[in-house]
Amino acid sequence: MATPQYKDLPPDALRTLEQSRPFQKMLGRLSNKWNVMVIRRLKGKNLRPSELRRDIGDISAKVLTQTLREMESYGLVERTVFPVIPPKVEYSLTELGVSLVLALDALRDWAMDNNANVEQAIERYAADNPR
Repeated sequence: MATPQYKDLPPDALRTLEQSRPFQKMLGRLSNKWNVMVIRRLKGKNLRPSELRRDIGDISAKVLTQTLREMESYGLVERTVFPVIPPKVEYSLTELGVSLVLALDALRDWAMDNNANVEQAIERYAADNPR
């Protein structure tokens, strides 16, 4: 795995970047289940909104539209409109979105490997700290 680009910054630039809290900002932008689900569903695919909605399941058309627009504003998703009647629209990941999928895959792998441990810790904590 390559060294992250930010690690090559001069110390002053790195300090400025860290003070801007990019990790917290990004977590805030992505920390709803729909954003992550949309990004993961678009991995390697171009999908129409109806296909994406069917694939995700329990999401309203309004929330899906809001989520897609938000992801598009972040530069993670691109919208392609085909000049046909009726209009056809497809969504796909940008290069930036594809790079996010790699990070989400790592988080998914961690969750798959560690979910049982976290569940056990929750049960132990609850047993040791009754309300």
